[in-house]
Amino acid sequence: MHMAKSYKKITPQAATPKKELTIAKQKQQVLSKPQQTFNRLTKKIEKLQQEIADTNRMLGEKLAFYGENIHPLEQQLVVLRKQTVQLLLPYYTDKKLLPKKDKKILREVLAEQLNDIFSFSEDEPDEELQNAFEVVEGVKYEEAQQQDFDQMKSEMADMFESFGFRMNFEDLRPDMSPEELIRKMQEMEEQVSQQARNLGQEAPARKKSKKQLEREEREKQTAEVKSKSISRIYKQLAKVLHPDLEQDTELKAFKELRMRELTTAYEKNDLHTLLRLELEWIQKEEANLEKLTDEKLTIYNEVLKEQVADLEEESFTMLQHPRYQPLLRLVMFPMAIKGLNLNRKKKDLDETLKSLESSIARLQSENALTEVKDIISFFKLMY
Repeated sequence: MHMAKSYKKITPQAATPKKELTIAKQKQQVLSKPQQTFNRLTKKIEKLQQEIADTNRMLGEKLAFYGENIHPLEQQLVVLRKQTVQLLLPYYTDKKLLPKKDKKILREVLAEQLNDIFSFSEDEPDEELQNAFEVVEGVKYEEAQQQDFDQMKSEMADMFESFGFRMNFEDLRPDMSPEELIRKMQEMEEQVSQQARNLGQEAPARKKSKKQLEREEREKQTAEVKSKSISRIYKQLAKVLHPDLEQDTELKAFKELRMRELTTAYEKNDLHTLLRLELEWIQKEEANLEKLTDEKLTIYNEVLKEQVADLEEESFTMLQHPRYQPLLRLVMFPMAIKGLNLNRKKKDLDETLKSLESSIARLQSENALTEVKDIISFFKLMY
């Protein structure tokens, strides 16, 4: 079931200038390896965060342009393609008007028109379109849809099984909304994680090596430091940044902004942002970056590496979000969205609309058969 979509114009907010989170080199001092790693990771995080913000803004702008300029043209095309199918179908079903070779090509023309209608229409195909599909494809529309969906589920099950996971796709339906699909994918992701944990528990216990024990200890320390650091930094900064006791109006507004940023970072366990805010406001505290021990920095670095990995995954997957499906179907692969020229696409659609309108007018005239033959000749050249 295709649901009607609304596309709201997104106005990018002005970026808030951020102070760079860096350990400064003191006089006659060479930064230690953990300090250098800390600086490198924080710069990478800042770069990834900026890239994600830029991509989000770009996607919002493109989606807004699509909703205002492309989507209405696509719906106009759906209407015209329906008319085209209605006018061409009698020439395909009539046994005398066209030779078999031309009918074969006309069938491809009709199949392409029907595919575009089903792809871009916001409504389920009506009875007339479903009948046209059955005539052209030789199978009922609902049966074909179910066959395609069953094949997709079978291929997905085989893929997961090849990695040792048994998944149940019976709950998946062809008419699921994007929101329902996302929820189902999240459930399946949890199933995969649980099966992976079970496989790990079922594995025979072996004596752990010294390196394994050291790694597990580092991971434990990392988790503890992350939890304690996030809680400690939040409490310290909340005291400094809380706007309720601030009398100065301008400073109060600034603290309100920073407090919101602090709360968001705390809720997301975003240590990098908390460290940056700490650097801005608590330069003379014990946790001053220059006074952090290499041992503590090494643990901080492990936490920051996790954040880098999370941001890289977010950057990779954000283009594939169902929200951007209208843009995804205009390109060959997700990364191509960044270079998608929607002005060019709009111009192409305008030209296609004019061409279809002219073709329909000829199909409705006394020279209709000539137009049908011209369409067939054109497709012979194209395909």
